[in-house]
Amino acid sequence: KMKALAYGYEPNYFKVRAGIPVRWEINVFNVSGCTNAIVSKGLFPEEINLIPGKIIVKEFTPQKPGKYKFSCWMGMISGTIEVI
Repeated sequence: KMKALAYGYEPNYFKVRAGIPVRWEINVFNVSGCTNAIVSKGLFPEEINLIPGKIIVKEFTPQKPGKYKFSCWMGMISGTIEVI
């Protein structure tokens, strides 16, 4: 579970296991133009569109161990998902 805010993500670091499905619940607060979507090209190809006042759910299964960046679509606000 994570909060998406105009200034960043709380928390902004997660540790998950390779081959195990992930259910990422994003509680969207006051996002701005830059923070209205999340991308992580290493983990999933599409953007996660964020809608204020909603809880957005993204499900994916990480395949390869490593540290993957997720960020707003401009790359200015970011976090890390570590796959072990």
